[in-house]
Amino acid sequence: MSKIDKQIRVNPRSTGVVSSETYEKHSTEISLKSESEELARCRDKNIQTENVKTVEIISFSESENLLVTRKIVAQELFHTVWNPTYLLGRMKGNRLSNPEIVRARIVEVGTWLRKYHESSLGGVQSGSDGRWLEEAFHEKIRIIRQGRLMPEAKLAQIERVFGAELSKLNKPSYLEDNGAFRCRVHGDFLIYNILIDCNQNLHVLDFGDTRISGNLEDVSRFYSGLWAISKTNRARHKLLGDLPRRFLEAYGVAPKILDNPYFRCNLAYNFLTHLTGQHYMKELLSWNSNREMSQITRAGLKWVYQQI
Repeated sequence: MSKIDKQIRVNPRSTGVVSSETYEKHSTEISLKSESEELARCRDKNIQTENVKTVEIISFSESENLLVTRKIVAQELFHTVWNPTYLLGRMKGNRLSNPEIVRARIVEVGTWLRKYHESSLGGVQSGSDGRWLEEAFHEKIRIIRQGRLMPEAKLAQIERVFGAELSKLNKPSYLEDNGAFRCRVHGDFLIYNILIDCNQNLHVLDFGDTRISGNLEDVSRFYSGLWAISKTNRARHKLLGDLPRRFLEAYGVAPKILDNPYFRCNLAYNFLTHLTGQHYMKELLSWNSNREMSQITRAGLKWVYQQI
């Protein structure tokens, strides 16, 4: 196939080559072996709901660190809900033709995620816990401090308030005490990592951070992104405002989980991650995309500041 028939996509940790039938993902920074194994596991165990499933793995070469999946004619779920809900997007002709179907699919993501988590319960080794989050939280603090992305006084408060709770993760029963359980998690379960095709079916991708950890990491990750997006303007609040709660209910947790200290630590971590992610990607994003990311980051950080 000629270069003209292919598109190259540069991401922060990988490069993708899109052809007429496949998507080839390569990385020099991380191994794609775990991602390939997880996609194969989801396929073999038929982990899907009526309208939500993972992308289809075709092959993986460990020596080349090359993962090949079936190309999906689709767009990011994020762009589907974002572009029709601001003035410039509407001026460009973006319209959401089936809002209720899209809303229903977002809720169904909660059902799929529960099925995904429960599919690995029998294979989780005893002793696996959620202490990954504590280390990751302090690493995000370090990056923010080094890049001077936030006033030091606020950052120190965030580190003290949420760090104190996360230090309790070394307690063997901490996850169970806080309504969580150990399982295989996606690791970066965001609306950005879900595609929607022309039939309004959803396809989950990017399992590059999959690991054994606490299930609420994935739940809070999707919830926090959806919630922050709904806070960026009135049109998005009207479209998405009730969906974070409905997503939680579809997953099987009550909205009172928002008062749970562990869940709140996850939310704080997710909002800090959005800040650092935007910082890392600023050279790859257009002016308008950076503006979009800033709106979402501000909504999340506003919540974090309210907690301290």
